[in-house]
Amino acid sequence: MATTNSINDSQLYEVPPVTLPNSLLQTILSANVAQLDYIHTFLRLAMLQVSRQRNTFAIATCLPHEVLLLIFEHAVGVKDSTILRVLSQVCGRWRAIVLQDPLLWRKALNFADGRKWVGEVVMRTKEVPLWIGINQYDFTEDYGDNIIPSVTLVTGSHFSRCAIFDIEGHSGEIEEILESVNTNYGAPLLRSLSIRNISCSIQEHVVNIPDRLLKTSMPRLTSLRLERCTFSWDAIHAGIASHSHALTSLCISNVHDASSATTLSELSHILEFFPLLKDLRLQDAISMTAGDHGVTEVTLQCLSSLHIRSSIDTCTAFLAIICAPSLVDLAVNVNATLEPSPADVHELMTSIQLVAPSHLVCTSLDIAHNCGCLIIRLGHGWTPKPIVEVTLRDWAPQLLGDRFPEVITSMVVIQPLRNVQEFYVSLPYSVERQIATETWGHFFSHINRVSHIRLGAQPPALLLRALYLDAHVAHLQRSDESHLLLPSLVEISLTPIYEYRVFVDMIVDLRASVAGLLTTKTLLQQCADEGFADLDAIHDQIVAWATNPGDTAVPDWVMRVVEDESSIDDFED
Repeated sequence: MATTNSINDSQLYEVPPVTLPNSLLQTILSANVAQLDYIHTFLRLAMLQVSRQRNTFAIATCLPHEVLLLIFEHAVGVKDSTILRVLSQVCGRWRAIVLQDPLLWRKALNFADGRKWVGEVVMRTKEVPLWIGINQYDFTEDYGDNIIPSVTLVTGSHFSRCAIFDIEGHSGEIEEILESVNTNYGAPLLRSLSIRNISCSIQEHVVNIPDRLLKTSMPRLTSLRLERCTFSWDAIHAGIASHSHALTSLCISNVHDASSATTLSELSHILEFFPLLKDLRLQDAISMTAGDHGVTEVTLQCLSSLHIRSSIDTCTAFLAIICAPSLVDLAVNVNATLEPSPADVHELMTSIQLVAPSHLVCTSLDIAHNCGCLIIRLGHGWTPKPIVEVTLRDWAPQLLGDRFPEVITSMVVIQPLRNVQEFYVSLPYSVERQIATETWGHFFSHINRVSHIRLGAQPPALLLRALYLDAHVAHLQRSDESHLLLPSLVEISLTPIYEYRVFVDMIVDLRASVAGLLTTKTLLQQCADEGFADLDAIHDQIVAWATNPGDTAVPDWVMRVVEDESSIDDFED
């Protein structure tokens, strides 16, 4: 065998496969160093060719391009380009797939990676719409202070490519990003614009949104969310309202500066530009003026969810001008008012009735006082989310107690109440104290399909007294069930408070004595210790108080304050 120069690695890929003769062993034993080097080179070549041929049978090699791409999309995490770097180094084919797919790089775009690398990733996204999403945790974990320089790089040169622009952070951080936004080329691809300021709610920390951003043409915008921001409603009218007729979600909240709030007439005029609106959330965004009376009604055919938080007169006036035939979710959050009149409460409930989804059947009613708020919820047993929710927020206990009779009396105008079957109630005596027995009776006459009552941590003593007196009179007069309040009632459940257990048992026994009435039973959430109090003494105390129209004999346990284990968040979105 003639000696030749050793073949380098690059030549191994150009030489065809080698067939080794049977005399190979003898040749190896008789070869010199140069010849052995030559044989070794060709053996390496043979092994390489075998390996390459063997790899063609591997599953990863046989997979089509589209399947590999789907696997890569699943493997790549949001805001994480590390996996992409690893995949691109496996083989030439994988590297080509990774580098040629811009959607992978859009998903991996992380503004905390540094301005230079972010610029490289944005270049690899080619011309696909960009997603800019920054939340407060991104800023917290941005130890290199890379986010703002990286975001401003994109917003300054590529804002016209943005499909999602979602910024959550402190006022200074947000304003620095907003100042860098280049609106010269519009935002033809933008679908979601969300700016959420998490700074404390004082004027110095409110984000100021530039007019040029809101006036930018956004023909594809479907979602607008502004929280704790000051902005010009004229800019919204001239920009978003004029160009973004496909808007389906609008959320404006925490406008603490009265000058930044809109008037009812201006808001109604803006809403007319959004015929496809489905979700509307307004929190402290409206200020009432003398010219807001007689505003034309606005019909929003597609509106399914409406949440508003404001003063009682603003909520009333706004709901009175809204016509939403497709509404299935209504939440009204009434801020504390110095001195609302009974007429204010009645008008509020009337306006709720006008806009409430009357086509839906409500089978459950919750009335609870928690953390200084009175919460009223109408819903359906199979849906955890209420259909109608009314919250009287942060009203003084004295004021809430004075107005609670009007709340109960006025609620009956809401038509969905007629079908309620489950009634949950938790009210301290301080709230219920002014209500008369006849008021509860009037209320029960409008929800006479109730079959289950659940008493919360604060059982309403005056409600139970109304049921007791009603059953007591029916028992004495030998009345039938048609003369009783809540004739369909079959179950009362309550927390293990001994005195209330005795009270409810007395009501159940009286109702059971009325001929033909459905048997009512008592359910305890836990087993109560019945040995700590004298049954006869409690019984006599209840009879003396329940039959006394005044408050002179109110038992101590009626006025006892029990902390509710739930929080206000259990009752709110």
